[in-house]
Amino acid sequence: MSGKISKSLESSSDAVDAAIAKVAELLRSPDDLVKTSLLRKRHAIEKATIDAQLKTGVKIQLDSTQEGIDTLTDSKKQMMIIKDNMQTIDRLCSEAQDMIQHFPRINKISQIHRNFVATQETAQKLQEMYSTVDQIQNLLQEDKQNTYGPQNLLYIHYQLFRLQEFRDSTMHQAKNSTQGDLVFTLEQYFKRLDELSVEFTEYLWTLTKGIMELTKNGQGSVIISIIKVIEAEEKADERATAAEQARYSHSDLATKFKSIQTSPRVIRSYRSQFQDKLQDSISELFEDFYETFKVEPMKLLEAADFIYNDLGTVYQEIVPKFPKKYNIFLVFVLAYHRHLYNIFDKIIKSDPDAGTILRLIRWVRQYYKKMNKEFRVSEDILEPPLLDGNEQGLINDYLDLIKGKLVEWMNNLMNDETKDFVERNKPPELDANQLYGLSGSVIMFQMVNQQIDVAAESGQGKILADVVKVCAEVMKKSQQTWMTLLKSELKKQIEKPNDAPAGFVEYVIALANDQIRCADFTEAVVQRLEPLLSETYRNQITNDLNETMDGFLIIARAAKDTLLDIVFNDLKLPFSQIYTPAWYQDDPMLLIIETIKDYNNTDFQPHMNEYLLDKLMTNILERFIIAYIEAIKNKGAKFKKPECLTRTQNDVGTALTFFQQHIPPLELKNTFDVIDRMHQLIESNRKSIFLDYYKMKKAYGDMPNGFIEEILTKRDDLEKSHVKEIMENIKVKSKETGDYTGKATIFGKINW
Repeated sequence: MSGKISKSLESSSDAVDAAIAKVAELLRSPDDLVKTSLLRKRHAIEKATIDAQLKTGVKIQLDSTQEGIDTLTDSKKQMMIIKDNMQTIDRLCSEAQDMIQHFPRINKISQIHRNFVATQETAQKLQEMYSTVDQIQNLLQEDKQNTYGPQNLLYIHYQLFRLQEFRDSTMHQAKNSTQGDLVFTLEQYFKRLDELSVEFTEYLWTLTKGIMELTKNGQGSVIISIIKVIEAEEKADERATAAEQARYSHSDLATKFKSIQTSPRVIRSYRSQFQDKLQDSISELFEDFYETFKVEPMKLLEAADFIYNDLGTVYQEIVPKFPKKYNIFLVFVLAYHRHLYNIFDKIIKSDPDAGTILRLIRWVRQYYKKMNKEFRVSEDILEPPLLDGNEQGLINDYLDLIKGKLVEWMNNLMNDETKDFVERNKPPELDANQLYGLSGSVIMFQMVNQQIDVAAESGQGKILADVVKVCAEVMKKSQQTWMTLLKSELKKQIEKPNDAPAGFVEYVIALANDQIRCADFTEAVVQRLEPLLSETYRNQITNDLNETMDGFLIIARAAKDTLLDIVFNDLKLPFSQIYTPAWYQDDPMLLIIETIKDYNNTDFQPHMNEYLLDKLMTNILERFIIAYIEAIKNKGAKFKKPECLTRTQNDVGTALTFFQQHIPPLELKNTFDVIDRMHQLIESNRKSIFLDYYKMKKAYGDMPNGFIEEILTKRDDLEKSHVKEIMENIKVKSKETGDYTGKATIFGKINW
């Protein structure tokens, strides 16, 4: 209520303001006061005229409304009469059946006769179908080869439409048949028709995608034919949909009168497909356009004027051929605009020079004016706004110089760095602490700090923020390069180790150390700038640099994980022997630990950043535990008691001897706990297995039942019946406890 009062007050206020403005316009000088009486008479006459017009309009509207109400009332009465008549007919029909002797038999014979006639008609149509398909096929091929455009499109569609209606109706009836192979047989009969229908539809959409060329070549009649085909299909779809809706709305009648059936037509949605194909053709047009000029934005902007020519052609030649409901001009306008928006977005993200930015902004402004002037399309209709509405002024020449130079220097630097990383003709550099490293980080941050210092001296936070953003973007690009290179070189090292140059491990260590150093440098920049920044730009600059710092740490972690992959790729063979006959004869665990020890003593410990080394050893231990558990699934694995218990204890002892030199005691104990519990499951007698399982499940809630079953199955002291009995009890207990929702344990990382 309060809202209505508020709107009423606002309306009254607007009326008063309008009246004051009108009086001010009429009485601009003291001399105009003489005309007051004359003005009053004139406005009184105007008011009387307007009142009379309003009164007439209201009367006409009321008469029309009353006429509509009367029509609705009459329609309702007629509907009730029809309903009563239908009920009377239904009642008489039911009563008439009892009056005719042997009516059910007569009715059945009549139905058989109708079915026979329908079957005869269907058989005849099937016989005639192939000749019609051949004729349509020939006409379609003629149209495809006709350089002047198709001449038989409507006739082909008419014939196809009839055949498709016959097909849909026949298949619809066949689905209700009790003969299981009838549908398959009919599908084989209609296979050629289906193929021809697909071919015609594809040709129709090919013509649709070339609608602009058809118009330019003076083949407007083809467009009209396309529209007629679409409209015919749409009307058929609407009839089928309406029939289905009517059947659904009057289900009580549908069950009583068998003539009320589901429409057999397959809905084809040609209009929707037409819109999609039109959008596809416009997308292809702009993709080709962008590919042609993407390296030369200035030429792209010059060539983009083709948009006005195309839209002019649409407005003058295509729009008159389409029904208004298609709103075809707006479809073209919005599609062209969206693709134009995407292209401009790509240009902006490609870090263009100042001249391109200026030309781009000028072009956008002219675009909006021209669209409004020539096509009466206002700016608010054209969504999303070009350049996202963020039309900034020209960036000063100084900032452009920084951007250009920084990108150029960084590209040269990364080319040299990545070349050394790939070719590895010489070992990586060693610093004073004998840690491997790359020279690029020092050079990169010398450039970055130099540009930031100069920008800071300008005293303008916006310039400093832009420079920092550009620096961050350039550094992030280098991070992406390193990530891609790291993956590709690891793939070479694992798949073709003999073809890969030596020294990969050393260079990965150098990259990891270098990225940690870059993160430290970035943090130093943040701490140095924070006191100099106003609140307006502090968050933006800090966020950009923090994201960059996170990127360096991500690369460092990726390098660490790469070292893990290399180590455990070398350990695939010995781990594949665990729990197998070879395990009982040899000592693959000794080879595993010696390999890890060799990597650590030769490469990791002497030349790796201490922080990364700690993380790496922790991850090696975790991967070791995972590989040792997954070895249960090795081919030929078997737990031969009591030998397997002794073997497992020896393996654990060998591993602990090494890892206790690098991992804190409590962490080491907690990590090996899962191996100890697994050992207990192997050692447990049949009666205490469930208790040991329960203890382990309590500690490792996400432990899969398959893990337990794998252990029990591989034990040589348990028969299959015993394993089955134990697993059934475990599964029952698992259902009672429900799914685990706690924190993931090491089993969350095991490939089970």
